[in-house]
Amino acid sequence: MAQQHHFFAIILPGLERIAARELKDLSAHNINIEYGGISFTGTMQLLHRINIRSRVITRVLMRLRTFRSMTLEGLKYDLEKVAWHLFLDEQSQLEVEVHTHRSRLNHSDEIADFAKQTIHRLMPKIGSNNADTNKKHSQTLHIRLDNNRGTLSLDTSGERLDRRGYRLESGKAPIRETLAAAILQWAQWQPEQTLLTPMCGSGTFAIEAAMIATQRAPNLNHDFSCLHWPSFKEKDFSKVAERCQQMVKDIQPHIFASDINESAINITMNNAKRMQLDGLITTSIMDIHQLQKPETSNGGLLPLNPPYGMRIGEQQKTLSLWHDIGLRIREQFVEDETWKTVIVCPDITHEKALNLKIKRRLQVMHGGNKVTILQA
Repeated sequence: MAQQHHFFAIILPGLERIAARELKDLSAHNINIEYGGISFTGTMQLLHRINIRSRVITRVLMRLRTFRSMTLEGLKYDLEKVAWHLFLDEQSQLEVEVHTHRSRLNHSDEIADFAKQTIHRLMPKIGSNNADTNKKHSQTLHIRLDNNRGTLSLDTSGERLDRRGYRLESGKAPIRETLAAAILQWAQWQPEQTLLTPMCGSGTFAIEAAMIATQRAPNLNHDFSCLHWPSFKEKDFSKVAERCQQMVKDIQPHIFASDINESAINITMNNAKRMQLDGLITTSIMDIHQLQKPETSNGGLLPLNPPYGMRIGEQQKTLSLWHDIGLRIREQFVEDETWKTVIVCPDITHEKALNLKIKRRLQVMHGGNKVTILQA
């Protein structure tokens, strides 16, 4: 039987239950929801499957060890118990991130420096190969101290999983890819339904929907940090990657993206081309005031991330736009029960401007701010 490991998925706060359902569908075990994350167990193949296929998780950590000692000497003891040769070698560039909360051991920089020195003493050849700095790979150790309980974890994902690699161009205040995918799941959008995304910006909703519809793994080309571990087994990863490629469906979803700015349409199509999805998205230049519900037999979803206008002098103009958006939704979509509208809303003032009957709410931390996803 394959060895079971303990993992922790980092999630945007508010998306925990959506991510838990995704982890269950991907066959994770012992799923336990916490604020901003989920602990679970599984094999290395499961880890690869989640890193490659997860649409809403930010990153996945492997739990290495838990400890109770709140002294540097105690931390040294636990660091010495980890089999670092499985994870680090001459090409590794070790980084240490420390988060401490209500613990006696509370100087983050001192803890990080001490941990790096200890690990380098245990494995003096870490990062010693300077022949080609481009071949070096970053490995990040996370040390979390919370109420005098400590956890050592190693990042398996590398760059954040929301950075799919397609959004090299973006408009103002783009929505994070993982949040867009989570909103589509929360709204229960189905590939046979129409997706209508006005004010499309950089096309995130449309592109994430196209990947969902065709069952394309969002992170298949991601450079995961665990791929560079000395203990990495190519056959485990290849099995998962090959299965992901076999799952891709050749279908033509009904996805429409529009924006008043031609530059936003160009950005959307350029981003879609990087994922080879441009043929699945129909674009048009259109003012939100011209928005009309398309004829469809299966209904659809209207996701919106309008501008917030938080700067002084902008808010009144922006609230007027939100009022117009609400009016257009009432005129075109509210009476049709086969359609759902979801809106990313920053506060109650913007919600009131919409003047819509809200059926569901989902509060999420995004960009350091709390926003509410409204379903009208």
